[in-house]
Amino acid sequence: MNRFQRAFVLASPLVLAAALAGCGSGGTAPSSSQTAGSPSPSATQSPSASPSGTPSGGGSGSPSDTGTPVAGGPARCLSTQLEGSLQPGGGGAAGTVYQKIALKNTSQTACLLEGFAGVSLTNGPTGDPIGAPADRDTSVAVVPIVLQPEQSGAADFGLHQAGNFQGCTVVTAAGYRVYPPEDYGSLFIPAPATACSNADIHLLTLRAFQPF
Repeated sequence: MNRFQRAFVLASPLVLAAALAGCGSGGTAPSSSQTAGSPSPSATQSPSASPSGTPSGGGSGSPSDTGTPVAGGPARCLSTQLEGSLQPGGGGAAGTVYQKIALKNTSQTACLLEGFAGVSLTNGPTGDPIGAPADRDTSVAVVPIVLQPEQSGAADFGLHQAGNFQGCTVVTAAGYRVYPPEDYGSLFIPAPATACSNADIHLLTLRAFQPF
């Protein structure tokens, strides 16, 4: 074996090892490519989670804002924050006098006045009711009225003349007891009127409150 052949034989194992090492590094590259590719699915899931979170936060905020006038709006007006008075109405016809019951917000905060009051004639500020309470006249729609301090709402009411009712036991009422809508408390409006003490005789009719 000459010198060149001996050198080739000695070099052959080194060449083979280098080739195997090259193959080994070539096999590692696909593995690295898959590792780099694996964040791609997780990144795809992240945007999916992000939008689902965004509507959740935005949605929970939007209904809250939309519901504010109802859930966070003014509380109903109570008798303790109202002052009642009689105001001129549409005159009188066929034995009935028409006036308005006005309720003014005397408190420092806004309140909601909506619907029908409970009204009856009475013999004094703390007296018993006289006759039947007012009947509801539903010819006018119920509307929500937010009363700012010093603002008023008014309801039309009619008082039939007691003398037109046969069998009426005539008495003199000292005024009107008024229960604001949805309130168990009441207020008194002094206004002497001729009434019937009979519980089955209905002298009063009342409409829902309107802005005044």
